[in-house]
Amino acid sequence: MFDIEKLNEYYNNLSAQDGMSVVDFQDRQTTLFALDRNIDDLNDYRLGIKPWKKLRDEITPVSRFLKFYHIEADRIRFPLDNNTPDCWLLNDSKGLGIEVTIESGREQYYLTKEMIETSIGRGFIGIHDDAPQVDFDNRMSRPRVMYTTDQALDATKRGILRCLSKKNDRKYKKIFYLLIMSRLNSLPKERYGSITEELSQEAKKLPFQEVHIIGNTDKEPWGFQIK
Repeated sequence: MFDIEKLNEYYNNLSAQDGMSVVDFQDRQTTLFALDRNIDDLNDYRLGIKPWKKLRDEITPVSRFLKFYHIEADRIRFPLDNNTPDCWLLNDSKGLGIEVTIESGREQYYLTKEMIETSIGRGFIGIHDDAPQVDFDNRMSRPRVMYTTDQALDATKRGILRCLSKKNDRKYKKIFYLLIMSRLNSLPKERYGSITEELSQEAKKLPFQEVHIIGNTDKEPWGFQIK
């Protein structure tokens, strides 16, 4: 059973001074997620509720990122202390920091909450994370509607641009990677090519050496680089 006790043990291993090997990290992710969880713990993970939030919002996106890009390092460490960066990739000579942020996190919360409560979900509502609460309440109270490719692309683009603006700060100048988790499974991969140029222009302004977008699926992680 993957319960809170095992989760806290995992957190302790990952936040230890020397972290754990990247191979062990990926094996542990696979092993833990294959175990049964009770429904409350599973839903708390899906909604990003403590203590599952850091697993969902920091540790798992990094795992997908490393898998997709085949990035190698000796060890990995997650400080889990709410400071910058969220993760360190450690080699003998240096450490590379990874900062993780979530695109359209509020929308994802309400879509997940609806799915848990009704067993029927919608894939998209297109409301900016900075919108007032009443906008989310009104949209979620209305029936589900179809959305176009252009609507989904525009919402994704606006969500990523918001993430970029929030991370455009000199305090990140020594952090190598910015990783933005986005729900890229809402459209075919080739559709995202139409928004990458504008995203790249904005990403150039940031102090990070590299900026990557990574999807929120575990089976076949996928993403794209914008800096």
